[in-house]
Amino acid sequence: MGTECHYFICDVGNREEVYQTAKAVREKVGDITILVNNAAVVHGKSLMDSDDDALLKSQHINTLGQFWTTKAFLPRMLELQNGHIVCLNSVLALSAIPGAIDYCTSKASAFAFMESLTLGLLDCPGVSATTVLPFHTSTEMFQGMRVRFPNLFPPLKPETVARRTVEAVQLNQALLLLPWTMHILIILKSILPQAALEEIHRFSGTYTCMNTFKGRT
Repeated sequence: MGTECHYFICDVGNREEVYQTAKAVREKVGDITILVNNAAVVHGKSLMDSDDDALLKSQHINTLGQFWTTKAFLPRMLELQNGHIVCLNSVLALSAIPGAIDYCTSKASAFAFMESLTLGLLDCPGVSATTVLPFHTSTEMFQGMRVRFPNLFPPLKPETVARRTVEAVQLNQALLLLPWTMHILIILKSILPQAALEEIHRFSGTYTCMNTFKGRT
């Protein structure tokens, strides 16, 4: 209440548009000290069923868009020694599923981007980065997706993801997995053979969860 807000329309997949919008933001609002990269799209099909342009769109928005926004705002953060880069990613960056090859690939790339960026900022005073890897969130983005045990793995509420993200930024936490049980995923992928992981995918229903995918309507 009482906070002044500004909004700017920008295609983050368009490099020049990002740079132009960043310039307009600085001129109207001033220096940006917190950048949240949250823009993403999902095509929701297998590779052979995917349109080439749709695949490119996913990579441009989900991955390259973060390159352009970070390049646009990070230099001033470093100069001021005050800034935070936040990436709202997905647990699918660590564990891909069939039927979302465009999304999983782009999120894995974005995860590597943030991992490299975070390490590169270790000696930069006042500037940090946070990567958030949430499980399925109850928005329209993955509407129709079904897992086998929804009561065991319920979708996250957007408000929960937002609150935990703010807390992670305040604590300068580099990596946040939601829910905490997703840490088990990392352990399992590190120690189990591929055949065992495939059976887990089949048993949990992640192998077929995109068969009912509808997305935003």
